[in-house]
Amino acid sequence: MIDDTDPVLDAVEALRAAGIAVEPVGEEMNPWRIGDLLFSDAELVRIAMSRGLMEE
Repeated sequence: MIDDTDPVLDAVEALRAAGIAVEPVGEEMNPWRIGDLLFSDAELVRIAMSRGLMEE
């Protein structure tokens, strides 16, 4: 079975479900803003994984 879900969008959904405000910056939706900080797609996924909100 092929899993074609986007891990970045999964991370955004997981972080938002945990009460963290995540907003895209620009039309490309990269970088992402959390508070006053900007994160790349990869960083956003790592944040969600480090909080136990996603599996590798």
